Amino acid sequence: MFPTPETSFTRDILGNYACNTFSDARDSGPFDVIVVGGGTFGLALAQDLLFRTQQQGFGSVLGDSLRPNSFRILVLEAGPFTLPEHTQDIPNLQLYSPGTQPSSTSALPATRQELIAQGLQSQTILENWGLPWNSNERFGGLAYCLGGRSLYFGGWSPRYLETEMHRTPVGTIGAGTLWPAAVVEDLTLESTINNGFQLQAAQQTGVSASNDFINGMLHDFLRQRLFLNYGAVPNAIPLAEMPDYVVESPGDITAALSQQLSAPPYASFQLSLALDAPLSVQAITRPGFFPFNKFSSVPLGITAARAAFGEAGTDNRAKRLMIVPNCHVTRLATRPYTLATGAVVQEVIRIDTGNGSLDLSTPINGNVNRRPIVVLAAGAIESARLAMLSVQGVPNSPEMGRNLMVHLRKNVSFTIAPLPVPLAQQELSALLVRCRANLPDGTPAHYHLQITASAVPPGAAGGGRSDALLFQSVPDIDHVRIFSQTAPGQLDVAIRAVGEMLPNLQNNSVTLPLPGDIDEYGIPRATVNIVRSPQDVQLMGLMDATIDAVAGILGYAQPLNAGARQPDGLGTTYHESGTLRMGDNPSLSVTNPDGQFHYVTNLYAGDASVLPTCGSANPVMNGIALRRRLARRLAPEGDGIGNPPAPARPVAPFFRPPIPAPPAAGTVIQLFDGQTITNWRMAGRGTFHVIDGALQSVPSFDLGLLWCTIPVPQNYRLELEFFTRTFQTNSGVFVRFRNPQSTGYYNPAYSAVFTPGLPAVAAGFEVQIDNTGAPDGRARHRTGAVYAVNYPNDGPDDPALPAAQVADFVNPLDARVLAWNQYIIEVQGDVITVNLNGTATARYTNTDPARGRFSPVEPTFIGLQSYANYSYTTAFRNIRITVL
Repeated sequence: MFPTPETSFTRDILGNYACNTFSDARDSGPFDVIVVGGGTFGLALAQDLLFRTQQQGFGSVLGDSLRPNSFRILVLEAGPFTLPEHTQDIPNLQLYSPGTQPSSTSALPATRQELIAQGLQSQTILENWGLPWNSNERFGGLAYCLGGRSLYFGGWSPRYLETEMHRTPVGTIGAGTLWPAAVVEDLTLESTINNGFQLQAAQQTGVSASNDFINGMLHDFLRQRLFLNYGAVPNAIPLAEMPDYVVESPGDITAALSQQLSAPPYASFQLSLALDAPLSVQAITRPGFFPFNKFSSVPLGITAARAAFGEAGTDNRAKRLMIVPNCHVTRLATRPYTLATGAVVQEVIRIDTGNGSLDLSTPINGNVNRRPIVVLAAGAIESARLAMLSVQGVPNSPEMGRNLMVHLRKNVSFTIAPLPVPLAQQELSALLVRCRANLPDGTPAHYHLQITASAVPPGAAGGGRSDALLFQSVPDIDHVRIFSQTAPGQLDVAIRAVGEMLPNLQNNSVTLPLPGDIDEYGIPRATVNIVRSPQDVQLMGLMDATIDAVAGILGYAQPLNAGARQPDGLGTTYHESGTLRMGDNPSLSVTNPDGQFHYVTNLYAGDASVLPTCGSANPVMNGIALRRRLARRLAPEGDGIGNPPAPARPVAPFFRPPIPAPPAAGTVIQLFDGQTITNWRMAGRGTFHVIDGALQSVPSFDLGLLWCTIPVPQNYRLELEFFTRTFQTNSGVFVRFRNPQSTGYYNPAYSAVFTPGLPAVAAGFEVQIDNTGAPDGRARHRTGAVYAVNYPNDGPDDPALPAAQVADFVNPLDARVLAWNQYIIEVQGDVITVNLNGTATARYTNTDPARGRFSPVEPTFIGLQSYANYSYTTAFRNIRITVL
């Protein structure tokens, strides 16, 4: 830590205590995860990763030592540390983001050409803002500072509805813009188990409670009026589809709301709470804690950075999180990684910045199998630019930068006078109406209305003071007294309509045209092209009609004619997304369901660029949900419940595949279609790529398990082919194990592995791939064997395992190297038989009453192993089962 520097006005305590220099980071040793971008999502991800990999200290339990030693995270942010929290949490700061039109105080929004004409292209605007790309539309740009645009965002945070995450093509939603099934399953856990990533994100951002921040007579009145006339709202989504705050988060219910719930003021009062505005402001918390007020990611970054300092002190080599501001990443350097079949993907080995280069090729903690991961979180446009500059020549390169989306938006304000309800003092209300409609081509499109209303003293009409009482930090009682003593005389109302921009792959994109416009680091700038499609115009018409109807319901007696009002510019919503969209099919998407680039072993996208479609929901809370899901993928050990299990740590929420009706004997079920990762999930470490019609592993420093989420029947024949590059390659095929996430193991891949001394219920059996039979060369450890069980012809028995059965045998056979091999594995009753390349290699009878048991209520699965050796890549294809 440096001596704290000073300016003419301030001492930089916050920056010095929370941040490090680039040389600090470069000289401190390798990092496990490097996050490019310290904005809304980058800081949130870093904080989550730090917590998930904590081995000791406050909150840790016995067993947390099973988490990776010295798991280190680095955040590289292009801008400086400027503010410690949201601008609205700082009283009367009057620091704003650019509006919908340029003004005397802000040249933004603008095109870069307009800034150049004014000589402002290199100047910071409104203290933190700048515009790094060329465009056909005016944009508000980026907040170049730690926390990014989370320091300014409006706070509206509706949750994604399942219908906003399209899983089947319809209308303009094509095969290339479908949501991966695994993502939808994980983001809708609340509907089945009342817990999951969305609820965690709601709690993290302060949106898990109804009526904790906005309440009073006016709010109750307008909510009731809207609820009683809800049937007159065009295209309104049934309120039963909305989150029920009372059910999900009973601990967040205020005393006043509790009284209303115990004596409802009207029928279905609890259902009407779904109309309350989901604002990212925490007003209540557990006893003894301060609520964090309006959400931004900077407090997360500060608390994580100080926790890392608390662990390491002044030893930077032991510091598990470093945040480096004023560090502009310019390019990622890659090298080839050869998969089992000889297909080549890329591996990021260096990060180039304006401050120098960071080498990622050295072993982490001396382990050559432990490789760093890079996460792009610089915003949808800049992350796409960096990806296109760095990852070239891969099969899906043309998809990078396509599918840029923003939100369609319109603001309409009006005044209702006299007041519709008698009030003694100024009050406010904030409400949300969500809508869905099918466009003429069949596309289901979503939009919503954000309604704010303030009862203010008589004055100019037009609704210009609708937010006058909203989002203010007022520390002095004098201003509070003024509000309470000034009688209102009119109701100023604003309706902001927000609609989803539908996919437009051909026209909406981020590109790097040649010859390029070069930035100050010598790197080509992005060019952004975005237009409204005919479907977008149709949706805007529906939004206008709904605005008019809701204005009438609220009490505006005159025709509003919202269609005559101009919509906001496309570049002024700050909701860019979609440029590195995720999908199951590598030929139709850029990243996989975890946000990992399809053709790069260690590169992920960690911002809104991964969205296939954007829905109408604002991106912050939903983005936090996706980042928490990504953190589980990058640090699965964070879900460990202790060893032995700690009573206060429940198993983390997880997806439970539904159990299908038993298929008829002879039914053939294809588990892998040769093109997509559909119905497959990764547990533990390592990853798999879909290339050359095969699932090809990239192992890591610990066990990984790619498991098929299709439950298998009691009796079946599993057929598959596998391919290895070396004689020593270690891998395997698992059968008859239960959901890996159900055990709470630090590495869920070990759920499928029987470990003496641990519960056997979830474990199954491995059919081995290892010609060397490590560690001792015994037959039970070699290719073709049911791994690590007792056989009568491979004594002596392991006393920790059931005794060998007389009818069983093991006859291992070396797998062919650099060639395809075929396994036929039959699981029938208690007996597992294995045939390798036409030779019977094993028969095993399971006598363990707990392990590998079929259950009609707890499904079992098959899985593919990624061994803990980076060079042991294995490919699998033609995977199917036949019901016996």
